[in-house]
Amino acid sequence: MSPATLVVVLIAAALLLGPAYAGWLGPPAHPAVIGSVDLEKVFNEIDRRAEAETELEALAEKFKQEREALRQVAEQAKLDLEMLAPGTDKYEKAEDAWTQAVLDYRAAVEFSKAKLDAKRAEARKIIYQAIVDEAAKFAAANGVDYILADDSGIDLMEGTDLQVVQQMSLRRLVYANPSYDVTEDLIAWINQL
Repeated sequence: MSPATLVVVLIAAALLLGPAYAGWLGPPAHPAVIGSVDLEKVFNEIDRRAEAETELEALAEKFKQEREALRQVAEQAKLDLEMLAPGTDKYEKAEDAWTQAVLDYRAAVEFSKAKLDAKRAEARKIIYQAIVDEAAKFAAANGVDYILADDSGIDLMEGTDLQVVQQMSLRRLVYANPSYDVTEDLIAWINQL
């Protein structure tokens, strides 16, 4: 291929692919429009979180009732055991029943903690993804190019030097101009769905 033909091919490719690779050819046509949000506030104030909390509270209450029933069984088994003379067959059977009841109760406590933690994590993940999805729609509808999580107002917690350094390294923003904050608008956008 001759140099002239190569130049023509490259120009044609640039014209065809130009919009896809505009960033390679220079700066964007307009400055980026940026908004910031207090992600914790958005998370806490959207209706979906309240709905998820209601479901989690109902599950926690169900587990509490189940644990209470098992605790009562264990207490009754202990009372039954105390009524018997040690060393008899009835005592050994009652002791086994009491041990099993205590184990069942402890297992229910651990299971309910783990299950609630897993459900809470799943709910948080779903809510976070919904926030991300709706933030993208909000940004597109309002001409915003970037929405950044503003954590500049959160104080560092007390801790060791390493813990403080870790907190600082996890920070996303050092400063955000409050006039670019779209937290309330994003909350209203999500809650109107």
